Amino acid sequence: MAGSADDAWDALNAALEDVTPGCSGLPLFTADSRTDEQRDECSSICARCPITDLCDAYATAAKADAGFWAGVERSPKRRRTTSTTDRAVTPGTTHQQKEEPS
Repeated sequence: MAGSADDAWDALNAALEDVTPGCSGLPLFTADSRTDEQRDECSSICARCPITDLCDAYATAAKADAGFWAGVERSPKRRRTTSTTDRAVTPGTTHQQKEEPS
């Protein structure tokens, strides 16, 4: 069974006493929205972080629904955007313009 959000926070907070993560003080991680390039930048910073596992454990236990945690954007808005843009196009649903006779 996964630990509680309080336990996960305590573990993350204890690690933060010894480590300053690359995201520290960067508003990009708490911004309301990010471009694809900004998401890539956040992911790159998280990939080099020694406490990503603790960050992910807390975000998961706390059901974080905002911010960028452990390489993952936790924004419900982003998840909705991703799910609607990743839909497959059903054949025959696009309209082609007829060519005008010459």
